[in-house]
Amino acid sequence: MKNILFAVIVLMIISCGNGGNTESKRTYSNKTTASAPYELLVVANKEWLKTPPGTALTDVVTSEIPGLPQVEPSFRMTAINPASFNNTFKVYANIITAEVNKKYTVPELKIARDVYARPQIIMTIYAPDNASFVKLVNDNKERILSIFTEAELAREREYLKRAHSGKVLAQAKKQFGCTIYAPKDINAIKTGKDFFWASSDGRDNKLNICMYSYPYTSTETFTLDYFLQKRDSFMMENIRGAHDNQYMSTDRRAVISRNIEFDGHFVQEVRGLWQMENDMMGGPFVSYAQVDTVNNRVIVAEGFVYAPEKKKREFIREMEASVQTLILPQ
Repeated sequence: MKNILFAVIVLMIISCGNGGNTESKRTYSNKTTASAPYELLVVANKEWLKTPPGTALTDVVTSEIPGLPQVEPSFRMTAINPASFNNTFKVYANIITAEVNKKYTVPELKIARDVYARPQIIMTIYAPDNASFVKLVNDNKERILSIFTEAELAREREYLKRAHSGKVLAQAKKQFGCTIYAPKDINAIKTGKDFFWASSDGRDNKLNICMYSYPYTSTETFTLDYFLQKRDSFMMENIRGAHDNQYMSTDRRAVISRNIEFDGHFVQEVRGLWQMENDMMGGPFVSYAQVDTVNNRVIVAEGFVYAPEKKKREFIREMEASVQTLILPQ
């Protein structure tokens, strides 16, 4: 386990070396942001946005969100010319300003927080020429997306702490000694051995939270194959269909796994698609698996969505924010 944590820390240190990028000091505004979740405002010349450097930027902003059954952009983008950037637009939560101009000597990416409203992130990207602008954007694709995505997830986590399901919180404490904040209308709970499932039966889009645990034996516990074997075993036992041959499983053709550090803990993040065997049901899921060192076990918090014929970006992000609120036994 120590080896994994060390590797994660090393990777984090390496990833911080992105020359030409700075984060400014936070400045506070009394205004509250007023834009829809996963909406991003790009302030740049609209004609320039149609050129290769502009396209490089918009391609990043609207790139496909991973782990969904259909193509959906990471953000819904609105573009305005700089002259139109007035008080109406300054309350957006996510803003990128972009410019290519010879007055700049080097390409640079800067971040400012809570300038015109709170909570807000404004990213400024500029360069002296088109080629250096394209390189700067391409070199920072993942960072650009992650900064805005993590900001949205943080806002959702803060909301869930204020308005959440008391039933899920009570069940997590009772069964696992954990704290987790699920959307407040997730109230239908089914329990099993080292497992519970809670769903929002009253919503057209079914939001679901699962928690389950199994012994931690070694670092091999965090291989993807091991995790999928455990996941499918729990789901087959506990999430069944109307008939005996119907049960939840993982679509192994569409699984994305990575090891991350979140809130000071090593986490195995897995996302992809679930399906109901011998049925037509399915949808996206996201799982966070981490070690409960007090009890020497792995605890998995997972969110999954069933929303046929609907866009699922906001739903799965809501579930991702929920599983991120997990607090292990201290």
